[in-house]
Amino acid sequence: MWRVVTDLAIMGFDEESREMKVLALHEGVTREEVRDNTGFELLYDRHAATAEPPRKEELEVLRELDPQQLYTA
Repeated sequence: MWRVVTDLAIMGFDEESREMKVLALHEGVTREEVRDNTGFELLYDRHAATAEPPRKEELEVLRELDPQQLYTA
């Protein structure tokens, strides 16, 4: 299972076509925003929902991996 996590959405890949598919949008983000910020067409999971924010433990790990917040700001 591969995932691409951006500041707009969480994406995976369709099992049949192997095309990138939006699995969840971050709170307040619209499909139009994702489309406008992506250089190619995306599929959308029919059950796409709002992504849950990271838990405290997950944030701690991310901050440890990126102490200068170059990628996680």
